[in-house]
Amino acid sequence: MWSELIVNLDLPRGGEILLAGDELADIQLPIGSGQRFDAGGLVLVTKGAAPPPGATATDTGLNAESIDLIILRDAARSLTNLVRISTEAYRVLKPGGSVLITEFDAATLLDARPQLYPQLILSNMFPRVGDFLMNRHPRSMDIGRSLVRAGFKDIDSYSIDFPLGHYRDYQTYADSVAVEGWRGTDQLTAEELDTLLDELPGLMKSVAPAGEFDDLEPITVATAYKP
Repeated sequence: MWSELIVNLDLPRGGEILLAGDELADIQLPIGSGQRFDAGGLVLVTKGAAPPPGATATDTGLNAESIDLIILRDAARSLTNLVRISTEAYRVLKPGGSVLITEFDAATLLDARPQLYPQLILSNMFPRVGDFLMNRHPRSMDIGRSLVRAGFKDIDSYSIDFPLGHYRDYQTYADSVAVEGWRGTDQLTAEELDTLLDELPGLMKSVAPAGEFDDLEPITVATAYKP
């Protein structure tokens, strides 16, 4: 999916590319050539030097105007952090370079129907999980505002659904959740998680009685360019 985003948005597929956020090691990008360096939550695909030790999304240690494309995946841990991330991204981007931010859209999930977004069941059963998601993840408007403050132009924000899987069996789905989890399951105690997993097949049968359903996760995507 992330490769498709790069192609569909007509973003550069070569040059110096910086990735920031969680679980980046498995992202495959149509970038041509270049070495790939991992540094904590950063991945730099470059023909140059590796990022310095201790590099972070808010302090990359890279030279100013040295990067062609920055992708921030799940990098916005809070609004304050997002401002700092956007500022650092602007600093290291070359003029004409672009930034792509993808962030979990908690508002869409919490306003959704359970049969479309089964994760909603978690927030319904444990409201504090819903509060956690809402407080942790900014809205697309907040993302756009942070980019404007950092100096970016031509900002576009929209939402897409990230497919997590298609299921035809309630128990198989519950088994998948037990392994993969949902956003917010780390807020549950072991006992609460066991309760959720025990009740999940019956809950899914009630919200998807046809026995076939998709599990989707809403993602906000924002793109911007450095003038």
